[in-house]
Amino acid sequence: MKKLALVLALLLAGCSHAPKPTYTPPPTTTPQEPVPPSTPPTQAPPEFQPPSGARGRIDWLDVGIVIDADSARIGATAGASVQGVVEVTHLSAGQSLVARAASGRVLIQPVPGTRELAIYEVADTLVLVPDSPNSFVTIGAKPYRGELRLYRSPNGRVTVVNRVGTEEYLRGVLPHEIGRLDQRTIEAGKAQAVAARTYALSYVGRRADQGFDVYATVEDQLYGGITDEGPLTDRCVRETSQLVATYNGRLIRANYFSTCGGVTANVEDVWPESPLPWLRSTLDADHEGDTAYCAASPQFRWTEIWSVPEFLDIVNRNYPRFIGALPPGGAHRLDGVRVTARSPSGRVAELVIDTDIGPLPVHGDSTRRVLVRPASSQGAGGGGTLLRSSLFKIGIVRARDGVPIAVVATGAGYGHGVGLCQWGALEMARRGRDFHQILGHYFAGIEIKPANESKG
Repeated sequence: MKKLALVLALLLAGCSHAPKPTYTPPPTTTPQEPVPPSTPPTQAPPEFQPPSGARGRIDWLDVGIVIDADSARIGATAGASVQGVVEVTHLSAGQSLVARAASGRVLIQPVPGTRELAIYEVADTLVLVPDSPNSFVTIGAKPYRGELRLYRSPNGRVTVVNRVGTEEYLRGVLPHEIGRLDQRTIEAGKAQAVAARTYALSYVGRRADQGFDVYATVEDQLYGGITDEGPLTDRCVRETSQLVATYNGRLIRANYFSTCGGVTANVEDVWPESPLPWLRSTLDADHEGDTAYCAASPQFRWTEIWSVPEFLDIVNRNYPRFIGALPPGGAHRLDGVRVTARSPSGRVAELVIDTDIGPLPVHGDSTRRVLVRPASSQGAGGGGTLLRSSLFKIGIVRARDGVPIAVVATGAGYGHGVGLCQWGALEMARRGRDFHQILGHYFAGIEIKPANESKG
């Protein structure tokens, strides 16, 4: 059955209009590096003007680690001072504080030690500051540089923020964003460092109402604290210290993702917003017809196959969440799936799903959220349930009597496609390009300069 499905998928490859650009097929070998994740959010944040108090801040960031939780446990590896709770002023090595939300209040209890039964209220903000540079704050069992700030969230629950130097923050970001580096790919790591630094600093203060600047998750950039820091990624941060990407002197929004599939996208073709001059579609190669830089990615080409019941189920579940309401009971019959418009990069601009309740249009990158991957393939090659990209062909396989039996998508790339292609950057580095050239290829018209020389 699996072999039959694969044959059907291959036959279907020509059943609908292919993306306009022509690409070289990927090699048959599998690269050694892990697939860099596609980290920016599936919905682009709007252009942002930071609050006056945050504008121009470049030296440190507030990173949201625990957000609106029922509880959190914090401590330090070798002792820390406690500010904000009169009854508890210091933690020794091995001690920790457990915070719990209770009826709109945040209560803490020191454990272990002599105060196991004592419970105190956090009136405003509890600050945990390590005793020395060799002591690190902890959340659960995970260590972080800098200090911690714990407080009651606007919803009356527990939020824990890591206040950390910008360069130290990047040391905890790069290993998760660019994957494993070697000596040949150092320049790609440097490009990632500049992009990640620019991304973070361009949104300083954007979540001031929540008490932090950026999430520690793929909502912004994946940040793992000290645990996964490494010498090569540390070197990339150090050798690009304070450097950011700017356009007309201002920090750009430095979007990036895993694999473009051969061509990147204009920002306005993926998300409903105005064009940005540095986020323009570009071939992922030196010249048209060349092998794409990202061709070594396991996600360069892919196929997904849904049974018709499975496909209708995901449409009925996800269309109301991301697009609009459906009639009670949703769709029961699938008549067709067709791409009615494509962007200049070949990505799906409009997909129409024909059903017994009428045509259901889906636009741009929303196709990735509505057409989640089949259960049989979720977690493969980087994980997650989003469709790997919006650069795909799609059609229906029918039985001899014309009844639809499967939906097949054949696609290219992994991620939204806007900005820097991480697998492309790795190959550009292998071909001898430096980080200035890599960033200039993916972000049109930018300048690289120290953060303190930008306009914020």
